[in-house]
Amino acid sequence: MADDTYYCPHCDMKVGIDVTRVREHSGHANLPEGGDLVCLDFGTPCADIRCPLSGVPSVVMGVRLARSGMMEDEWVTVHAVCEGCSQPSDLKVLDKDHAYCTLCGTTNSWMVLDFGKDNSTVTVTGRKDQP
Repeated sequence: MADDTYYCPHCDMKVGIDVTRVREHSGHANLPEGGDLVCLDFGTPCADIRCPLSGVPSVVMGVRLARSGMMEDEWVTVHAVCEGCSQPSDLKVLDKDHAYCTLCGTTNSWMVLDFGKDNSTVTVTGRKDQP
């Protein structure tokens, strides 16, 4: 858990806040710099809002947390073919419409199709540009 907690007016409670590690690299401009604010209590109540602490849309906060590797045991996942890498993957569910591929980092749109009587379902994905 984070050392820092802040009051979130949306959740009406104190939430754990951390900052992603700044990557040490030798000048490759295409690598993310890190140092992004991450809410460790990101979850269902945050869907479809702009984070009051960081000002980013909820899906961006979810992607930051998924990429950071923090809270690995806390993620709900679905198994589907990623539209980015075309590989079957465990996708970390960010919200009711978005999931993050653990293999390539693509943010996918997703939904579950129910086939009725025998309770069988399939998860389908569609590509979404990275936030």
